[in-house]
Amino acid sequence: MNNYLKGTVTTGGSRVLENIEADHSSELVKRTIEAGLNIFGKTNSPELGLTVTTEPVMYGPSRNPWDLDRSPGGSSGGASAAVASGIIPMAQASDGGGSIRIPASCCGLFGLKPTRARTPLGPASLEGWGGQSIFHCVSVSVRDSAATFRCNKWSRERSSL
Repeated sequence: MNNYLKGTVTTGGSRVLENIEADHSSELVKRTIEAGLNIFGKTNSPELGLTVTTEPVMYGPSRNPWDLDRSPGGSSGGASAAVASGIIPMAQASDGGGSIRIPASCCGLFGLKPTRARTPLGPASLEGWGGQSIFHCVSVSVRDSAATFRCNKWSRERSSL
């Protein structure tokens, strides 16, 4: 399960996916762009997001900017390292078993796993890990995290009910 940006490669840290270019953009990516946010780049993740450290064979380990001998956590460790180092104020992340919360904790950031169905996953995938995997972000502040919810029109409409 990935957030695809049309015309780019999303490897998930796996050599199996290194040459597959996305033929579409996922709904969350479309809404991010429509909200006026810029997609800055892609960050490192463990192979297929399956570990709590970000040390894929394909790209090598990500480092915690607070202490380069430590991990930024995983699977959103690359995103957390980018935010904690001050490159960007927030980065997309996903969480099935702690992959937002662990890196946020390791890097001194804010990390929230939203409730199921709060952010869109389609069109390529439905509910990852039986509804346990959720997309949101790691951010410098609660305010920045809340701002990412505004990218999701459905969430905005539902929260005003």
